[in-house]
Amino acid sequence: MDLIGTGRRAFKRGPTVAVAAVIAAVAISACGGSSTASSTTSNAAATISTAAGSSTSTTASGASYTLNVGFIGTTGVLTGPEGFAYSKGLLQKWLAADGISAIHPAQFANGPLLTAAMIGGSLDLGIVGDTPALIANSHGLPAKLINQDEVGLPAWIVARKGITSLTQLAGQTVTRPQGSYMDRYLQGVLANDGLTSKVHLTAMLLPEGIPAVESGALAAIALPAWDAAPIIAKGGIALAKSETTPDIEGTGVTIATNSVLSAHPNVATIWDSVRLKAIAYATANASAFYAFEAKSEGIKSVAAAQQFLPLSVYPAASYTSAGLATLQKTLDFLVSEKEASAFSIDAWKAPGS
Repeated sequence: MDLIGTGRRAFKRGPTVAVAAVIAAVAISACGGSSTASSTTSNAAATISTAAGSSTSTTASGASYTLNVGFIGTTGVLTGPEGFAYSKGLLQKWLAADGISAIHPAQFANGPLLTAAMIGGSLDLGIVGDTPALIANSHGLPAKLINQDEVGLPAWIVARKGITSLTQLAGQTVTRPQGSYMDRYLQGVLANDGLTSKVHLTAMLLPEGIPAVESGALAAIALPAWDAAPIIAKGGIALAKSETTPDIEGTGVTIATNSVLSAHPNVATIWDSVRLKAIAYATANASAFYAFEAKSEGIKSVAAAQQFLPLSVYPAASYTSAGLATLQKTLDFLVSEKEASAFSIDAWKAPGS
């Protein structure tokens, strides 16, 4: 299966990806899939922007060290409560109190490129969507789960003008960022409506897919809710919204490499502690937080940011029963589609997380 697609948030623009990262991503993506899909050359050249920084120290636990953190983004800005706190210098201050002398965020176009960088050793932590993380782990990614940092990532299926129901997608071509939480949502909806074998799926990053649906070249696209506006402005409509089917809604996860967990066994606890501080800070400064999210995510308004990414999607615990249930359902679905191999979610968790 070709896993070129966004892992957590929408990708829109950025500099050219490093060749080594693409090669590493291909190594992860060489797995079978039951859905019909194609990936263009431009997909293989998906964006990655890596912040300059020193490699993580592997000295004895307790020594000061640097943490290299990958995230999925559009503008080079770490988002969410952690990103908001980072923009204010607070995340760095909180981490320094626990011996992490510096944090170097690195932006990736999609989840598979991020997990490839973790295999290559240039990242310690990855903040990514559940679908690419589950697939990568099932294929041997040497990393552990340290939290579910988002529960309820919104995905919509938006059709071109003239298509008003899911049943009208039969015999049509629908696109999505393959290997993403949006892909999982689309395939879940099609399965629920008995349309899996009746719809042709093709893989596109959003900058290609959105114009293709706007122009009528393709029937529909699965995308983050806040990116639907251009198609709707041309007469298209949302055929399905993940908000109405929470059992197949996406979640976000944070994963840490085995090497950083071995060198610094308390890093999972430290990171989750500062994540909770960041949520509290964002909640206390909600207006500023939503303005930051709107600007950083390219969302059209602060009101839309509050609608699609409310603070309620960031759980104040490493794991919740609802989040873990959704994670398990996502894994079960990926296994049924032969996109992942079965494994124990509990065994995937880092010790103490």
